[in-house]
Amino acid sequence: MRVRERSGRLTVALALAAAAAGLLPAPAAADIDPGFRAGFYSDAEAAFIGGELLTDITRRWFFNPNLEYVFVDDGSLWTLNADAHYDFDVETPLAVWAGGGLAVIFREFDDPRLRRLNEDDDTEIGLNLLAGVGAKRGAMRPYLQGKIVIADETEAVIAVGLRFN
Repeated sequence: MRVRERSGRLTVALALAAAAAGLLPAPAAADIDPGFRAGFYSDAEAAFIGGELLTDITRRWFFNPNLEYVFVDDGSLWTLNADAHYDFDVETPLAVWAGGGLAVIFREFDDPRLRRLNEDDDTEIGLNLLAGVGAKRGAMRPYLQGKIVIADETEAVIAVGLRFN
């Protein structure tokens, strides 16, 4: 039963990733910048690592699908995110953005005694609201981003990342 649940979750995650990839322009026409991020989930009280892609939708709008794994003590927590953001026109060497997107949150508890009343392993949909600041140009562009994940267990997330051009 447990293997079937994990297999189902993996299938859902892969289907969502494929759907998100279908939203990207063709690689020949698009600049796709990979990156990685790390940071902290406040409610889970745990650090995370993740990977991302960044591509432009229009001149100022960007699509930023990403995956984050959170290092929780009593199981596993990871998110698959389909975020988009708008870069504001600022006269500085920094990019400033705000946006949001869809989050698919996967939770699994190792020990059934640690499960809260009426709470099981689950997969849920959430909403991301985010804002950030980072380097506009360069082969490596560091950034800082804050995010609120609105779901059954709302999280405040702080991340630092590095995108490659």
